[in-house]
Amino acid sequence: MAGIKKIFLVILMFMVLQNVSAQYHSVGAAFSNNVTSFPVTGFPQLFYSQLHPGINAFMEWKINKSEKHQLCATANLGFFYHRFIQSGVRIYPEIDYKFFVKKQFSLNVGLGMGYLHSFEGYEVLVPLDNGDYETRSAFTGRSQFLAVLNIGCAYKLSATNDKAPSLLLQLHANMQGPFVNSYVPVLPVNSLHLGISFPIIKNK
Repeated sequence: MAGIKKIFLVILMFMVLQNVSAQYHSVGAAFSNNVTSFPVTGFPQLFYSQLHPGINAFMEWKINKSEKHQLCATANLGFFYHRFIQSGVRIYPEIDYKFFVKKQFSLNVGLGMGYLHSFEGYEVLVPLDNGDYETRSAFTGRSQFLAVLNIGCAYKLSATNDKAPSLLLQLHANMQGPFVNSYVPVLPVNSLHLGISFPIIKNK
C-alpha cells in the first residue's frame, strides 16, 4: 500500500505540472549509464567504468518569460539496469534553471524528488516475526524514495529554427532509500544521460 500511495503522489505532481502556464514545452529521451558511487565526485567513473544502461523519457515546460534565464518544470520516467545490484524504474518531477550562454548553448542545474521501484534481479529471503524466512520473488521489487541533482548542458541544432531539436548531456546524482537499513540506508547512483529534446511551440 505504501508503494501505491507514493505512485499516486507522483502522478498527482505530474498532473499539477501539466497545468503550469507555460509558453512552450518539449519532449525528449536519453540513454544513460548508471554507476554506484559517491554523489558528484564519482561522476568521472561514468566515462570509463562498466556500462549499466538505462533509458529516460521526459516532458518539459518553461514557466517564466526570460529567454536567457529560464525556469522549467520537467516530468521524468526512466528505467535502468545495474548488473548484480538492481534494476529500477524512476518516476519524478524536477525543477530546472537554465542559463543560455549563447542562443544555441545552455547550462542547467535542477533538483527532483519522486519514486523509484527497484528490482534485485534474484530471489531474496525475508525474515518473519516468528523467526522463519519467506522467499520474495525477484519480480516483486521494493518501493524507494528518490532525490535527484541534475547538472548539464544542451546544444540547439539551429539558431534560426525555433522547432530545431537540442542535443543533451546531463549528469545526475541520484539518492535512493531505504536501500539496506542495517548498513546502506541510502544508496547513491550517478548517471550520465546523452539525449535529444524536441520543442513544441504553442500557437499564439
